[in-house]
Amino acid sequence: MIFYTALANLVIFFLLLLVGCGGGPSGPRSAIGGTGKVTTKSYFCRGEWHYPQSFYEYDATGLASWYGPGFHGKPKPLGESFDMHGISAAHRTLPLPTVVKVTNLQTGKSLKLVVDDRGPFTYQGRIIDLSVGAAKALGTYSKGLMTVRVQSVPDESRALSDYLARHGSSRGKMKDGRTWQQVYNEEIAGRHNSNETVGHKQVDQPIKEVSKPINKPLGDLPITIDDVLDGVAPNAAKTATTKTSVAKVPVAFNNYVNLGESYIQKANAQKVASALPKAWKASVQSALHPSGQTFYNVRVGPFSDKISPQILKQCQEKGHMQAIILKD
Repeated sequence: MIFYTALANLVIFFLLLLVGCGGGPSGPRSAIGGTGKVTTKSYFCRGEWHYPQSFYEYDATGLASWYGPGFHGKPKPLGESFDMHGISAAHRTLPLPTVVKVTNLQTGKSLKLVVDDRGPFTYQGRIIDLSVGAAKALGTYSKGLMTVRVQSVPDESRALSDYLARHGSSRGKMKDGRTWQQVYNEEIAGRHNSNETVGHKQVDQPIKEVSKPINKPLGDLPITIDDVLDGVAPNAAKTATTKTSVAKVPVAFNNYVNLGESYIQKANAQKVASALPKAWKASVQSALHPSGQTFYNVRVGPFSDKISPQILKQCQEKGHMQAIILKD
């Protein structure tokens, strides 16, 4: 009898340890609000039971996949139709909705989006399924799988869920037809100690047009003598028609533009780099994928804060739509 009692206590002890090792960190946990309360029931899918968590806290690193064809237009768990071109995500156990910050660990690019669906159910290390639109915004679409960090935002998640319960149906469907992501963007984002760009790519502020080109342009880029002195390129001032001496504050060159595409063959990346203007100083960088495969990508720079957005725009005009600005 003593043996069985000790064995039972041991089993309970290990069960408690397992509970403490879930997706959410230990410590205080945020109670689910509004619409999210109806999404915590266990459910059966693909041959096994899944048990949604009853709190918002979550911080995990793993693979992100994307889904779209075959699911486009079909209803999600609470009835909203899935738009593969929109911004959304699926998770097996997070409350619906939960606002999460997803970071592409290869590029550092991140965005906030609303988890409003269930998946992925093909595991192999996958922790989140992105819509096609979200995968393109994050730069993971062409890769298929990418290692990401997923961090929940509890205060915004609770605020969104409460808003949907107050202004929508019992299942969170908005009477005005807005999606949960639209509601988040318009009613919640930025009002809870958050200044992140959410649900879409970061948009650089427009650059004022330049009016007086120097004698020799930098690649395809028209610049003025003021731009040279402000830090277009370290050697550009040599080709400029100088003004009378003007005191200028030194400008840091710490921005690079990564073209976004990855290549298995280094020669293919070198070919892309060689086709770019020499003044952009293109170079081939290598990155090790979690699978053990080495990939190569192209970056240009360095540039100053003032010029890098214009270089980014020109890269996109050349067809590199996934190009992003990176800080050194």
